[in-house]
Amino acid sequence: MIRKSIPHIFTLLNLFCGCVAVFLAFSHFFLAALLAVMLGIFFDFFDGFFARFLNVESALGVQLDSLADMITSGFVPGVVMYQLFVISGAKSVDFSYQYENFTLVFTLVPLALVGFLIPLSAAFRLAKFNLITEKVSFFRGVPTPAIALFIVALPLFIQHPLLLSIKGFILTPIALSIIIVLSVFFMNIHWKMIALKGFNRSNPWGIIFPVILLLISIVLFYILGLAALIIIIITYIVLSLLKNVFGV
Repeated sequence: MIRKSIPHIFTLLNLFCGCVAVFLAFSHFFLAALLAVMLGIFFDFFDGFFARFLNVESALGVQLDSLADMITSGFVPGVVMYQLFVISGAKSVDFSYQYENFTLVFTLVPLALVGFLIPLSAAFRLAKFNLITEKVSFFRGVPTPAIALFIVALPLFIQHPLLLSIKGFILTPIALSIIIVLSVFFMNIHWKMIALKGFNRSNPWGIIFPVILLLISIVLFYILGLAALIIIIITYIVLSLLKNVFGV
């Protein structure tokens, strides 16, 4: 019984990290939110690892994993994007409703609701992923954790001392909307994307692109810290597309 529960514990830890990250993102503690998401993704990796290692993979684990990912890699980036619209100066609207002794007053930024296309898209991708039975050594489209890291790292990226000159270009409703559209697109395309597991020994050249990505990531982390996640995810997408072009 305990053996079967180990992967579920890691999945629930992923979900817990996502819940904490939601609170932190709403409170504009973006660095802490990113760290919580990264920790959640770490737990997400190990729930699958232990399920395979202990030979306790189950349909329950698959569904639970997607539900946890929906929060950590779906809802959290949606909240961060909403907050970025608020910070960008998107127009807010005050609403109030009163009935007898009950009063409801709240402020909403209508344009910022576009940010929640991210969790909607993540839900669609995760649902499709649950229906896949074929085991392959690549991802179809950019994984939701990668998109989550990209978006949740955006506040750090635009605040980095070396990148302040581009803050004005990114922190606009138009630029943020473009990022959302591209995120939705890349999450649900059918292109083969690099997976850092399951290398095919019959094709040793297939390891070239992951190694290139790793080396570039090390250099970027050294220069930009966690803000480098933005460029790393973009590099990941570009290398994956090149891998498709060259058929490696």
